[in-house]
Amino acid sequence: MAISTGHDAMGISLITSAISLVLTTTLLVLSGGRLPLGRGALLFYLACGVFGTALPNTLSYIIIEHLPVGIVAILIATVPMLTILLGWAVGLERFAPLRTLGIVLGMVAVALITLPDSSLPEAGQAFWVALGLVIAASYAVENIIIGSVSPRGADALTIITGLSWGGFLLLLPLVAARGTWVDISPMGPPELALLALGVIHVVCYFGFIWIIGKAGPVFAAQIGYVVTLSGVFWGMALLGERHSGYIWLALVLMLIGMALVKPKDG
Repeated sequence: MAISTGHDAMGISLITSAISLVLTTTLLVLSGGRLPLGRGALLFYLACGVFGTALPNTLSYIIIEHLPVGIVAILIATVPMLTILLGWAVGLERFAPLRTLGIVLGMVAVALITLPDSSLPEAGQAFWVALGLVIAASYAVENIIIGSVSPRGADALTIITGLSWGGFLLLLPLVAARGTWVDISPMGPPELALLALGVIHVVCYFGFIWIIGKAGPVFAAQIGYVVTLSGVFWGMALLGERHSGYIWLALVLMLIGMALVKPKDG
């Protein structure tokens, strides 16, 4: 809905980042928190701003013009798998056979989306599938950064506030240089959808953090199933999307793969 009238993807990302930073900064101030501003913390905010906001958000608004929502949701489900691969590479994760099997199933799922001629709605969409994997890889890099070099003593609200500022400050000069400002003054459905994106992002992020605090990370990881299935079925219900048998098989394999790579207790 937000891109239906041709709003620029980077401009949309800037608006949603601005909404996020206003909301999170306000909450941080009201809670009496403080945003660390040392050199290491600033580099952390900027790095996560690149890999967690500026790059993946902009690419998401681009590929959603070319791929069904359901397929994008399946591709984003590869984030935990790619996070584990990167974790192995940098020594944050230990090798585990079941997790390896989960990653393999995820790779097979992606192959089912891209390789058969009848899997995608239109020819030539395999490039956009590859770009979807770039988005997932970007989020995976952010996960590794947060897991390894977060500012000492920073809580979830502080980190989210810093990431919001990092993404906004990275996008602002790029949008200014390109002159691709998004005008929200018409306040029609696309503009309202754009504003809703910023609010929904913050609300859901805090909901996720709240679940971790109340029920632990293992239970919270199950949200991945809800996200993927919701993306597929909301696309069908609201946008009339229909998928081939290959896509349904890819969805099943991706869900099994997610189950195998989820965090373990202890």
